[in-house]
Amino acid sequence: MIAETSSPAIHLLLDATWAHAAATWSIPGGESMLAVGIATDHADASIRWQPVDVRERIAAGIASANLQLEEPGTPGLDVEAVVIAAVPDRSLMRRWLLMARDALAPGGRLFLAGANAEGIRPVIGDAAKLFGTPDREDYRARGRIAAFTRHTDARHEPAWARECGVEPGTWQAFDLENGAATVSLVTQAGVFAGAQVDAGTRLLLDALPGQMAGNVLDVGCGAGVIGISAATLGADRVDMVDVNLLAVQAANESVRRLGWTACRAYPGDVFSGAGGERYDLIASNPPFHRGKAIDFTVADRLIAETPAHLRPGGSLLIVANAFLACGKRLERVFAQVETVTATRQYHVLRASEPR
Repeated sequence: MIAETSSPAIHLLLDATWAHAAATWSIPGGESMLAVGIATDHADASIRWQPVDVRERIAAGIASANLQLEEPGTPGLDVEAVVIAAVPDRSLMRRWLLMARDALAPGGRLFLAGANAEGIRPVIGDAAKLFGTPDREDYRARGRIAAFTRHTDARHEPAWARECGVEPGTWQAFDLENGAATVSLVTQAGVFAGAQVDAGTRLLLDALPGQMAGNVLDVGCGAGVIGISAATLGADRVDMVDVNLLAVQAANESVRRLGWTACRAYPGDVFSGAGGERYDLIASNPPFHRGKAIDFTVADRLIAETPAHLRPGGSLLIVANAFLACGKRLERVFAQVETVTATRQYHVLRASEPR
């Protein structure tokens, strides 16, 4: 069963594509409803979908025999139709547009839609730089849709098409300073914080012990900044988890380049995929917002489920916006909660001794 969506882009794209004849389709990103809907509407076609969120990949299940799941960034060739539901990340959108251009056969069609409030207009403008004037552009239901044709004539390539991390197949490198050590990490379009260490994560890094041991889990790892820092400080084993498959790719690429064998990233939703593993330290900079609204869903799950994954004497280290009063939520589950360090904007809290 595929959940309903409130995304105007999904409805616009399903309406626009159901009567379009194509033997091969490619869908970078998007919700399971979009991928399964297109596979259902075009039962005789081959549909290749590259979900970014592991939860959407799980939701799709094996609903359609003609729907093939691929890893994000897998190159396509001679595809007849590409369908993109826009997201607010402009760099990721540019990467997907470049992938669409490279994958489409001459005469192939690109269907692009998104919410007005999430910046679809400039994304359509980016697409026009690669494909020319859209064949169709329409708007309704708080969204906008455009359709383009892949032509064979050469076009001037915008400068952003060669940016590292945006150009398909490339990584953007950045340095992570952790005490006296500096290591080089990589990221790519679509990963939280880009090639920077955000202020909340930086505060949490400064709160890590100077010498570490035992097993560490980084929940919501992004590019792997917290987990890799723990490894540089001496942790025996580091696991990193994120729902974002692009983040998992980036973290594992950094680990591969560093040549470490006791550090890995895997896709999962909070503790899904952790199995029976237990850790001496679980560290996280969890999301507390969905869009502009405050949302404790992920943080509450993290707090509630942490005791089942801690070793005796283990602890949870978490960073949160100062105004959220996260300590009270921790005290419901843990007997010991302390503020390790704080700024006007963020607090880092350590929780131990589950009740």
